[in-house]
Parts: sequence; structure tokens; C-alpha cells
Amino acid sequence: MCVWQERRGQLEELLFGPRAELELVPELLEHYALGTTFAIRDLGGTYNLNALLDTESGQYVLRIHRPWVTMRRLSFEHQTKRLLADAGFPVALPVAALSGADILSHEQRLIELEPFISNDIPTKRWDYLPTMFTLLGDVHAFLEKHLSPSSIVPPAVDNYATPIQMMEWIERTASLIESSQSGYKIGEVQQASEICHVVLQMLSQQLPWWYDEGQYLPRQPTHGDYRTGNVLFRAGNVVGLLDFDFLDLRERIFDLAYAIYWIFWQQEDVRYPELAPWPRVRTLLEAYNQATDLPLLREEIQALPLELIRVPLYWIAEAGFLSDPVRAVLQQTDAIAYALRLFQQQDALAKAFALA
Repeated sequence: MCVWQERRGQLEELLFGPRAELELVPELLEHYALGTTFAIRDLGGTYNLNALLDTESGQYVLRIHRPWVTMRRLSFEHQTKRLLADAGFPVALPVAALSGADILSHEQRLIELEPFISNDIPTKRWDYLPTMFTLLGDVHAFLEKHLSPSSIVPPAVDNYATPIQMMEWIERTASLIESSQSGYKIGEVQQASEICHVVLQMLSQQLPWWYDEGQYLPRQPTHGDYRTGNVLFRAGNVVGLLDFDFLDLRERIFDLAYAIYWIFWQQEDVRYPELAPWPRVRTLLEAYNQATDLPLLREEIQALPLELIRVPLYWIAEAGFLSDPVRAVLQQTDAIAYALRLFQQQDALAKAFALA
């Protein structure tokens, strides 16, 4: 179960801790032996600040976490990354501070420093995607073998929930939206409310599948944020695997669905998902299967369309925990329209994904 649900009251407070600003970085650099810093740049990141440092001793990324990230959770991530690095996976390990610690604390935020991994953007991304999915198969096989479920420290904030959990949260989101009174243009509150009800309808129609099959799909430790931005290439080779903030126990097909969702959202015309090259997904599934002793089950591949759809639906569930649920929902208008189109084509997608 997602910790967000179990500790809802506490996390509502923590969520209001804003993303850190670049102005905080210079004073934190005094804790590291990096020499002169020539430039500092924000690399982005939805929750955490990732600051690229160009220094006398090289390039690094300083990560300043939001208040909900605990020492226990971040230590678990570091331990997992060391296991992966020792096994030969391209994972950047933390750089120790002058004190010898690899995690610092500043104003209720945890800080870590990693070497920056130089990378390039492949010009023909589809040529490199099978390699990305072979790596995911290797990562899954390794995590399944070396991480016991009891050893996992769940993230306080996630990007995953079951259909049942999401329905509970979206009902909360809808209730908050309906009680919103002022500060919005005419029709905005109604539009946000309608989006919530569309999402609830999609999820309610998934429930029979979830109760009969979905909840029994193979579960294991998964990366949680596996997408092109977190798998770095240079000269056609994978040189970096980043961002284990959402590593947790969940159905493994969701990790693949999450990656596939972002590939198509970023590379194809989302206005016409029915015209996207969905049969190419088979190549990615086959590449994944090459790296694991436990190939994807037929039931997992059949579930892939519904898992894909759940990726953007989560953002509507999450909106009820944010400071402005109406705006948070309206920002996802295009994503929910895309999800609805995919939902209407789920049978065709299942056929496109099926392996021989």
C-alpha cells in the first residue's frame, strides 16, 4: 500500500514544503571539496531540485530533496544503488562530504551529491529503445534476486496506486473541487469536476479486471520512474541509470507501462493515439524478455493497455493532496483526453502488443 494513504494527514503538511531554490546551493557547496564553482544550473525535476555544478574538480549534480524524504528512505536508495553499481549497472554513487557523510541535512531537507554523467540525445530514438528495455529486464531480474520485499523502505510520495486507491483519492479530489468557491474563471470548477468523474468512470470499469486478474499479476521491486530521461545514452550505449526515488514493490508490468507511456507521449502526436506505431511495443517487450529468466506472462501483456492508462489517471488522484486541486486537474486536461482515447482502444492495443 502506498505510504501516502497510510500517513495522509502528515503528508498533507509535508507537501507544502516548496521545491528548493538554486539560491540555496552555494552555501551547501561549502560542505564538499569541489574547488571553485564556475556555474550552477537547474536541471529540472518535479519534486526535487537537481542542480548541475560546473566546478574545478568536474561536473556534479546536487540534489536537494523535499521534506517528506526521510533519512531511512534515502539510505535505502543509496544501499540499492551500491548493489547495482557493484553488479556493473551504470549507476552514479553519492560523493561524500568533507565530514565523510554521503547524506547531509539542511532545514528539514536531505542533500546528496552525485557525479554528472555526460550524455547525448540519440537522433533515432526508436533504434535505442530496445537496449533500454533489455536493461530494464536486467534491472528487474537483479532487484528480484537481491531485494527482499521486507527490506524495502516505501517512498512517502509515489506515482503509483491501485485502481481502488485511486478511486478513493479522486473522490476526495472531486469533493475538494466541488467545494471550491472563488478565484477561478467561469466554468473552470465545473470542467475540473467533470474530468474527475470521467476518470472515476474509467477506473470503475477497470475494477472487475483488477479483482479477477490485476491484483494477482507478478509483483516485485521495480524502478518506479523508468523513462528516457532517466536512462542516459552516449554514442549509442547506456551510460547512466538515474532516479530511484520511486523504487518500490508493485506489479512489474507497470514499470514497462510507465516507460512506454512516456515514450509515446513525448514522441508521437498525442491528439491521434490511434495513429501511433503501437506494434513497435512488441520489439520492446521482446527485448525485455531477452534479459530475464521470467518472461512476461500473457496476462501481463494483456494488462498493458490498462496499466498504460493508469499512468496519467494518478495525477488526478494526486491533485487532492496539492494546494490547488482545481488547477492541478485542469493542467492534466490533455493527458486525460489521451487516456480516454487509449481506454476506448484497449482491445486494439492488446492485439498490437501480443507476442507470438
